[in-house]
Amino acid sequence: MAHLTLEDRTAIQTGLAMGKSLNEIARYIGKARSTVSREIMKHRLEVKRSTYNDCIHFDSCDLPFTCPNDLCSQYKDGCKKCTYCSAFCARYEPKHCALLDKSPYVCTGCKRANSCHIRKFGYNARKAQKAYETTLSSSRSGIALSDSEMAALSAIFSGPLKQGQSISAICAAHRAEINVCDKTVYKYVANNMFDADNFDLARKVQRKPHRKKSGPTLRVDHKCHEGRTYEDFKNFMKEHPDTAVCQMDTVIGREGGKCLLTIYFTNCGLQLMFLRDRNTAASVTDRFDWLRKTLGPEHFQELFPVILTDRGSEFTDPVSIECDPETGEQLLHLFYCDPQNSNQKAQCERNHEMIRFSLPKGTSMDHLTQEDINELMNHINSYGRKKWNGQAPIDLFIQIYGQEVASLLGLRKIPVDSINLRLLSGRK
Repeated sequence: MAHLTLEDRTAIQTGLAMGKSLNEIARYIGKARSTVSREIMKHRLEVKRSTYNDCIHFDSCDLPFTCPNDLCSQYKDGCKKCTYCSAFCARYEPKHCALLDKSPYVCTGCKRANSCHIRKFGYNARKAQKAYETTLSSSRSGIALSDSEMAALSAIFSGPLKQGQSISAICAAHRAEINVCDKTVYKYVANNMFDADNFDLARKVQRKPHRKKSGPTLRVDHKCHEGRTYEDFKNFMKEHPDTAVCQMDTVIGREGGKCLLTIYFTNCGLQLMFLRDRNTAASVTDRFDWLRKTLGPEHFQELFPVILTDRGSEFTDPVSIECDPETGEQLLHLFYCDPQNSNQKAQCERNHEMIRFSLPKGTSMDHLTQEDINELMNHINSYGRKKWNGQAPIDLFIQIYGQEVASLLGLRKIPVDSINLRLLSGRK
């Protein structure tokens, strides 16, 4: 049976976040239930623990102060109340939740997860894939031959290689005596396993090494649109009509240079703007990681319950946008417009016109910083709109979400007479 792919692992993470059973997840990815359960057990990760003392001896502990740095001296009851005993006490044993021994083997979806102080476990598809690739690479590395077999190969290849013969020619002449392929022989030569080395391979010396592509490599979930189409969006909104919707898009500067990620709030007309070095899915993920950490899970879910975007390649990693990377919990719902139908998020597109006053199409953003973009964002959001009876989007945003959230996002009101919609025009 084929190994699990990143897409399979992503489906497992999403299924756990949605509260699906292992049988349902297994049927969806076309694998056995035992395969899914082993995958979760093998690659589940401990979530960051709280400072709560979770030792099983907590209630009966009668030890004196054992901390070498007297960190516990502030507690009258000695080590019983110390939060550092996991690091210093030889008797420390963490509590174990019996539910982790049962399906689904992680805390994702557990109703008591927020109030539970026992160590928690989650499943992260990307970290699981990386661990799998590391194990696979290490299992296939090294030499699989005995010393005598290697000596026999060296005797066959070393002399002819020094005489200028190629590896393929030697393999063809001694095929019956060789139990490895040509590619393996090249590896042995490169690792100095024979008396000959790469300098004896005339054509290889002439070749230039392959250049690695710059920038991070990101594996895309090609099934990302399944269950997230515009029709799915409409059905979701029928069931949750009072849910606030955000529209997300990209504003391109110079081709291949810096660009903007924009998020438009349809309930107040405010638009967030984030500068990115490259228009990649990884850069979008980084911005949402920053939003989750800056806002906290409660504010994050309040601001972004539903996001509608287009089918650009930068938005093809929906799980990293929707789910908490530590716990795998789904915090928002991401949906995609139909192909070639950006009018389905027309409000976001229309608001880009105000950005283009300062940054016309084709203008490079490489010289700009996030501080510059925040300044432009605040001027645009402080500009009153006829649609909102002359009120500025930032005022409506603060009325709905509060000043604290606005401050966390770098939002501030610009006086009416100071608003400049061409703020960055010509700036270099």
